[in-house]
Amino acid sequence: MQPGEVASIRYLAPMNPPSFGAHFNMAQNSIPSFHFSSLFGPYAVHQVQTMPQVHEVGLPSSCLSNNSTSDEAEEHQPSLAEERRKRRMLSNRESARRSRIRKQKHLSELWSQVVRLRTANRQLLDQLNHVMRGRDQILYENAQLRDEESELRKKLEDLPVENTSGALLA
Repeated sequence: MQPGEVASIRYLAPMNPPSFGAHFNMAQNSIPSFHFSSLFGPYAVHQVQTMPQVHEVGLPSSCLSNNSTSDEAEEHQPSLAEERRKRRMLSNRESARRSRIRKQKHLSELWSQVVRLRTANRQLLDQLNHVMRGRDQILYENAQLRDEESELRKKLEDLPVENTSGALLA
């Protein structure tokens, strides 16, 4: 039996109990009868007989747990709502925890991507600087070669031209 369930209910039976059909079997009262006349004398018997008898009927626990309007059942309803609220709060906490973990994992992945991209950017910048230094070196060498070419042309033009006969022409 669960806490809050009722095993039996005591009630007062009417003086003339109604007749139930053959299909209704009620457990016989297992409470022993007690004669009050031995205690109070013959005058008390009429007063005691007018009191209704107390009966106890055992009820299945499922009967009261679902459809009962007793105080225990009314107190059980808020506890069900409270239990649902607690479960929902736990579920929300767990969901928020998983969300924080996902967010932290995503943030960690983004930071590692930032590190990879910065490394790749640094490598590309190093390559670009190397290529630009090479280009500057080639431009410098080209300028030197042009200067040398112009000097050599000038010397060539300044040289006296020889005749085929061996005489120098000026």
